[in-house]
Amino acid sequence: MTTLQRPQRPDRFDGLGAPAIDAAAQALRALQRGDAAAALAALERVGADAHTQPELMRLRGLAHLQSGDPTSALNCLRLAATTWSEDALIACQLGVALACCGEASAAEQAFVRATQLDPTLVEAWYNLGHACDARDDAVAAAAAFGQVLQLEPAHLDARAMLAETHKVAGRLDEAERELREALRRDPACVSAWVGLSNLKTFRPTDDDLDRLLALHQGGRVAAARRVDFMFALATFLEAAGRYREAFALFVEANRGKRATLGWNAPAVSGLVDAIIARFARAAEVPVGEVRGSEAIFLVGMPRSGSTLAEQILCSHPQVQGGGERDDIVQVLQQESQRRGVPFPTWADAATASDWARLGEDYLQRCRAWRDARPRFTDKTLTNWQTLGAIRRMLPGAHVIHCRRDALETLWSCYKHNFGAAQFFSCDFDELVAFWHDCERAMRQWKRDWPAWIHDFTHEALLADAPGQIRALLAACGLDFDPACLQFHATAREVRTSSASQVRQPLRRDLAVAARYGDLLAPLRQRMERIVKLQAAE
Repeated sequence: MTTLQRPQRPDRFDGLGAPAIDAAAQALRALQRGDAAAALAALERVGADAHTQPELMRLRGLAHLQSGDPTSALNCLRLAATTWSEDALIACQLGVALACCGEASAAEQAFVRATQLDPTLVEAWYNLGHACDARDDAVAAAAAFGQVLQLEPAHLDARAMLAETHKVAGRLDEAERELREALRRDPACVSAWVGLSNLKTFRPTDDDLDRLLALHQGGRVAAARRVDFMFALATFLEAAGRYREAFALFVEANRGKRATLGWNAPAVSGLVDAIIARFARAAEVPVGEVRGSEAIFLVGMPRSGSTLAEQILCSHPQVQGGGERDDIVQVLQQESQRRGVPFPTWADAATASDWARLGEDYLQRCRAWRDARPRFTDKTLTNWQTLGAIRRMLPGAHVIHCRRDALETLWSCYKHNFGAAQFFSCDFDELVAFWHDCERAMRQWKRDWPAWIHDFTHEALLADAPGQIRALLAACGLDFDPACLQFHATAREVRTSSASQVRQPLRRDLAVAARYGDLLAPLRQRMERIVKLQAAE
């Protein structure tokens, strides 16, 4: 979201003397150069007016936002909005503060209010688009970003976001057209190049690659976008068959990204140890329980074909796609807070009624976003960590373990620029450790409940799509429906990096790890050590 500044109107400082107006100007200049401390210091010199006059309160709010204190920002902007309730700029920036404080619904309402007060306020429409996108409403998001472009056709970030909404909805040609228009206006637009790399169907020309390499080597990409740009360029180089250059750039991009992340691989492995140990002692679910039979959980490693599995299932008229959700984690975290001890410490003390209560809590949360279809998917892949709890909460649920060739999966993870959710993929050692944790946990759950978990393997799907799709549906208790064979024609919003791939029939040319040859030897060697360890377990 943005808190762009607009030119100050003289009437915003009505009643203030020259010293206060000069301090406000100093504060604004400090904000524009990113110096929130200087902005706050300038405003404090004003005295009491800085805590009462709406424009000065707005500037204080922006300074708090910039310094990472959204709660103080929200207090300032709420007070400003109380006095100037018809001010669109304050309403818009109040929305930003609300969003930063986790009040998503109130933030969206504030952005809507801002667009009503001033339909020409570009940042209000832009922020509204992001708010709609955050609640998975691609139609409303597209409308808001489209309005931004009506007002400001050169707003390239809005154009890139509009392209993203087209991709989510499966309008790939429209997405590419918007991104190409952004590049026509600015050939160095990082957002557009990143968007094209995520389309997967786009293939750059030699001229495109020369231009991109020149941008990279010339240091002309802003530091904040450099990692994103390197991932995109490496993806393009791979598509062009320039594997050695692609590999070097993927390594550089991952090193840059890893430096910004706080990931503790041994701590994750320790958590998995604790989960397995606790659920070995936890009371088993009574026989015959069917609670949660409407839920289908897809679990496993990222880049393992899970989006394709969900697309196939959601092509069935009885199944709604839930996508990647954190409802299970929220339920378990809330129970941990109630008990005052972290998960899974309390697992073996939970009673059957406790697990039933938690299962009903999860189902109630899902009712808030579900439609009338009787079944739904939950594609939170890391639920492999919580299957012990899910088994007791929702014994009637169906679990699909999505699998793909291990080397292809791990290499695909490494070269993918995940968002904030996946921190394990930037280092070969950490990536292999996470894969090992997933594999050993899934082996344990399958030993415990062999009939409860169905393996859905990408290579088997390529070899016999009709047979594998029928088996998938049967494992979920669904009758066969021919629409599932034509999954690529199913219209729905898909918000993962595979959104463009599941709009196409099955392809057998997507495996690329072998083309890197000895470049992937370090990854293979780490994986081989884990395989030997697994064999000895």
